[in-house]
Amino acid sequence: MGHHIRLPRVVPDLAAAATAAHRDPYGARDLLTCSANGGPGPDSDVIVAGWVFSHDFRRTLLVRHRRFGWLSPGGRLERGESPLDGARREVAEETGMDLRPLLPDPVALLGNREHPERVHESPERVYGLAYAFGADPATPLTPETGQPAGWFTIADMPPCPVFPLDHEVLAETARDLARALREPSRP
Repeated sequence: MGHHIRLPRVVPDLAAAATAAHRDPYGARDLLTCSANGGPGPDSDVIVAGWVFSHDFRRTLLVRHRRFGWLSPGGRLERGESPLDGARREVAEETGMDLRPLLPDPVALLGNREHPERVHESPERVYGLAYAFGADPATPLTPETGQPAGWFTIADMPPCPVFPLDHEVLAETARDLARALREPSRP
């Protein structure tokens, strides 16, 4: 645990990435940017995730986490690595695939919400970034022991109650990326 980045602390790469993220479904941009600049913020680890899409953007790769169910490959950002490098590392560790990002900036800021039925339990809050990657679903996977990985159609992703907005935003991101890659570049 000592090698993970814990907020608040000055992490310039994280602050810049949070500012550049395309979507902010949890309303975490200001908090994460301030905290990564050394200002007040949550006492929390930083997470990074890889949203891995099939080349037609109709499927995504998920990993079955022991506690949280099916979610995108991800984990804690380690000291000395950029958020993008952390996302690439997590995808490689959890799926066996070494992928290049589709975009240089994060596609979304991540967070979680307290469960209304568990407000008295004080769940740990987490904040982070998701990056988009493309992969061929025919590529063999080598997931971590006890954490199977599999491809799901975006329309049929299993729910993830700990990160309730991730799947909706992942689906929006897939639609946007598919559209952007079909349209010719404008000068």
